[in-house]
Amino acid sequence: MSKNYDKTKKKPAKAPLQSKKTVIPVKKSSFYWMPAICVILAFIIYTPVFKAGFVNWDDDDYVVKNYSITSLGNFKEIVSQPVQGNYHPLTMLTLAANYAITGKNAGSYHIVNLLIHLLNILLVFFFVKRLTGNKPWLAFIVALLFAVHPLHVESVGWVSERKDVLFSFFFLAGLLQYLKFLETNRISKYLFVFGLFILSLLSKPTAIIFPIVLLAIDYYKGRLNISRTYYEKIPFVLLSLVLALMTIHAQKLQGAVGGADLFPVHFRFFFGFYGIMMYAAKAIWPFSLCTFYPFPAVNNALPVAYFFSLLFGFALFAAFIFTYRKYKLIAFGILFYLVNLLLVLQFMPVGSAVIADRYAYLPLIGVFLVPGYFFQQYIDAQKGKLPVAGMAILVVTSVILSALTFKQSATWKDSASLWDNAIRVSPSSRAYSNRGLIYKRENNYDKALEMYNNAIKLNKIEKEALINRGNIYFNRKQFELAITDYNMVISLDSVNQKAIENRGSAYGALGKYERAISDLNKAIQLNPKTENGYANRAVLFQTINRHPEAIADFYRHMEVNHQQSADILNSIAISYLRQKDFKNALKVLTQTIDLDPQGIYYRNRALVYGELGRRAEAKADALKAQSLGTIIDPKFLNSLGK
Repeated sequence: MSKNYDKTKKKPAKAPLQSKKTVIPVKKSSFYWMPAICVILAFIIYTPVFKAGFVNWDDDDYVVKNYSITSLGNFKEIVSQPVQGNYHPLTMLTLAANYAITGKNAGSYHIVNLLIHLLNILLVFFFVKRLTGNKPWLAFIVALLFAVHPLHVESVGWVSERKDVLFSFFFLAGLLQYLKFLETNRISKYLFVFGLFILSLLSKPTAIIFPIVLLAIDYYKGRLNISRTYYEKIPFVLLSLVLALMTIHAQKLQGAVGGADLFPVHFRFFFGFYGIMMYAAKAIWPFSLCTFYPFPAVNNALPVAYFFSLLFGFALFAAFIFTYRKYKLIAFGILFYLVNLLLVLQFMPVGSAVIADRYAYLPLIGVFLVPGYFFQQYIDAQKGKLPVAGMAILVVTSVILSALTFKQSATWKDSASLWDNAIRVSPSSRAYSNRGLIYKRENNYDKALEMYNNAIKLNKIEKEALINRGNIYFNRKQFELAITDYNMVISLDSVNQKAIENRGSAYGALGKYERAISDLNKAIQLNPKTENGYANRAVLFQTINRHPEAIADFYRHMEVNHQQSADILNSIAISYLRQKDFKNALKVLTQTIDLDPQGIYYRNRALVYGELGRRAEAKADALKAQSLGTIIDPKFLNSLGK
């Protein structure tokens, strides 16, 4: 390795945290109670998640309706297919492992998320302690705040955010190993850092900012004037670029990239600064937290807070300039905060939320370094002792944050509590729309319609609310109203598969078969793995007596959904029966009865046996159907003889 490292070892830069007063040395064994307290406290305050379930916010795509994770035998699909516009195969493998152990028992997923968070607390402690040159009180404050801050609840309490805590684990482990590499200058440590970086990338693409954070550490350690510092980062940067391009492609396919044209350019400028301000503000004042913070209304003026955020941004920049040389840890904290926020600041709007609690999981470490720095200075001034006043500050802060985190983690109990909290704290069209879904699943259509109307009132272009309101109109046989809502969505998004598919079904219900088939063909083309598209088109084909096509679509529906359905098999048998293909009808109905022995299926098989002249078997099935409560035409029964 380069001799430059030896030179920097012989002439280390003056420690930026060195106190003028004498500091009492800390024994190696005397600080272990610090991370232990952080971990124990975090475990206690997150106990509500043990009783939490899945929520209707990405959990369907990640776990509940994700066939790929139901078997580790689907390894190829797990590691090759993006989910929700993100490529994170390692995260999906951990969810598959969860499924292999407990299936759809949500408790195990929450436990694993919490365990990873507890490990991250330890990594934060040891990373900060090593970074600052054995400052245990500073590390303790940062780790304690990281452990109990309520802004972290979303990352820990949400099953779909497994990617957040997992990528952070490898990210922090990589930073810790990088510090060890700087101390030892061993190539093995460098390779270890690179390996952890790869694992972090495979957990969440956000890890692409890792090499920039390494450069921030180099700044703190006084290595920016060494050319080798930059050469070391080349493999990291190249891999980051590859993952960045893959992610952009995946998000375009998902439809997450785009929508920037909805807002004027100057709006987007303020969105980014608003994020910088609000994450810091919520770190200091973590009240009124919820799972969704919407963009401001498109047609209204920006709220005053967005303009004020620009001043905050300038103040933060001024603070960095002021601390750059004399208070390097504070400057490093600002860098760490901004660099880790870099990808989620909405200068170019992506998605539908202007900020999100989960995006603060790692960046807040930079914020926490500031109180940690001043607390360490305070302890050093007291010759290593913690006065009563300092203890009081620690206890009060810990109690308040722990209580808030305990309360916030309880909101992830289920979908209803999650969105009720969001509507109460920050009413948005998305919150109302998702709450409406829950009412719809409970067959409370009046309340569901009320939620969708509220959503559309807040945001006339809330596509999910329009689709779901259209679905309620469809269920109530108000097909024209349903088509109006679907048309509105399609006018906003011409390739919205759900709206096109549902409009096709509505056209079919109105007898407009050509339009219906055209829409369903396009919907299936847009999403060949659609859950209902094939079934809806099959019913339509069956209605207009195109039975071979109906049969093919029914089978394709079961293939896409990876399970046989007695109801679908019965529909296939009906198509065979209408074609007078009694042999295949009998075969399929026997499969149907083996799968689910209902009276209606016995009755249908009795009809087929009757057509085949097998009267004894037909009568046995007819009587069986009758015993199961299915009405049998007496004339048909009498025709079968005694």
